[in-house]
Amino acid sequence: MEGKKVSPLKQFNLGTLTGAGILAIFLLVLCSSDIAIEYMKKGLRLCAATVIPALFPFMIISELIVSSGIGIRVSKIFSKPMRLIFGVGESGAAVYILGAVCGFPIGARTAASMYDRGDISARELEHILTFSNNPGSAFVISAVGASLLGNKKLGILLYACVILSSLTVGAFGKLFFKPARTQKVYQIHHDHFSFTGSVTGAIQSSALSMLSVCAYVVFFSAFVGCIGALLSRFSLPDELIASIFGFFELSSGASAASALDGNMRKIILCALFLGWSGLSVHFQIMSVCANRNISFKPYFIAKAAQSILCAAFACIAVKFIFPSLLSCDHTVYLQKTDVPFGALSLTFHALFAITVLCAGIKMICSGKNFKNIIEKIKKRY
Repeated sequence: MEGKKVSPLKQFNLGTLTGAGILAIFLLVLCSSDIAIEYMKKGLRLCAATVIPALFPFMIISELIVSSGIGIRVSKIFSKPMRLIFGVGESGAAVYILGAVCGFPIGARTAASMYDRGDISARELEHILTFSNNPGSAFVISAVGASLLGNKKLGILLYACVILSSLTVGAFGKLFFKPARTQKVYQIHHDHFSFTGSVTGAIQSSALSMLSVCAYVVFFSAFVGCIGALLSRFSLPDELIASIFGFFELSSGASAASALDGNMRKIILCALFLGWSGLSVHFQIMSVCANRNISFKPYFIAKAAQSILCAAFACIAVKFIFPSLLSCDHTVYLQKTDVPFGALSLTFHALFAITVLCAGIKMICSGKNFKNIIEKIKKRY
């Protein structure tokens, strides 16, 4: 049976648009080469000072968690609430927790490793990617909340909105992805686990992934810098410029949003960018999960929906629940000497909060009054 044919006109239009886009990027960087070089240096400094220290240790640890089988064993604790919310098996719990606490691309990398080991299917991998890749707690609370917005409480609120929006997207995504009917669909073999071999393999693979992540950060830093130089020649609204930055790169968008007038606009735009995460992050996710015969269309749809939900939750929270944050004059900054310890503390607090949430859902699910409802849900899906 012959495959679906694409019309020559459609091929021409797609090829023409792609070629025109590549040519436009080339000319933009060429005409602003000095700006591109300067922002590439900033990107390299960002990688050395923030990205590598924040991600590389977690990449190695997450790889060891998957290869040793600890992730599957620990996930049994959260299997029921994760199955109820997302419709995924035991593997999805470890992916979501690591992705929520450590930040991207740890969630995608953990999910890809589990797929390679046969713990999850390609369909489950597509579903897990839609809700497990979020900015880490330390980045949202410390970098965005305390440093950019000048209020640590706003960072905590934004992180709560990110987690709530990811839970909502994952719960609705369950309607489009058929959940696994059994807890263990795939056989997992960890009998021949070698600590030395696993550590060396985890470090090598994490180093390659870290190099890829830094390459995306440096390129998009230069690209966003060139776009900023181009947009500065036009009288565009500051909100539009910040949105363009946030579409391509998260930290640049959040930085531009924090410079706007009005706390409400700052909070909503920052929440919008945190939910979307930026095109740079999306390319990182696609790079981590490349060559695995999956579709990224659900991932992009889910991230677009999450950005809108995250902004909506933040707007409702600061307008009706915590209105004092809009007129809060005192600011809580993190000193440079406190950043490592503050980030570690925030990470453990986020892990504790997610654990309490999952444990509470598990207790509710085990109640006698809800057993019949859960059985009906299981039979339906």
